[in-house]
Amino acid sequence: MKIIAAVDRSDYADRVIEFTRRLAEGRQAEVLLIQVAPREPDVFGQQLVRKVITDPVPEELRDRRELLDRCADGLDAAGVDCETLLIRGKPAATIVREAERWGAEMIVIGSQGRDMLYRKTLGSVSEEVVRSARCPVLVVPLRDDTGNG
Repeated sequence: MKIIAAVDRSDYADRVIEFTRRLAEGRQAEVLLIQVAPREPDVFGQQLVRKVITDPVPEELRDRRELLDRCADGLDAAGVDCETLLIRGKPAATIVREAERWGAEMIVIGSQGRDMLYRKTLGSVSEEVVRSARCPVLVVPLRDDTGNG
């Protein structure tokens, strides 16, 4: 099974990784951890090409690289085969596009559980991924109602 797990710098990155580990352990699954950084304008203010961030990582993206490395270390310690991708783009569209490019069979993404007004005005990355993805999407809430999150 090929699982793409999208993490950002919010509080739910650890929950996304925990659910990803549970899905992947013992299944010989491959995991691609993805972190989407803000787009960098090219011609006419639009990023026109796929921009994967490689070494040396720009200073303003080092915390993102460190998060990916920390999450990957946790999965590696659990025996889960994992690679990472730090890329620039619009979060939802980039996650879906990279899932298709990589051949993911599932996407794991977090949800901050924002209210309706926030979602209507600013949108929700997880909702857009659910609407656009061609594979199943597991949306992990920031917290659960059992007091465990």
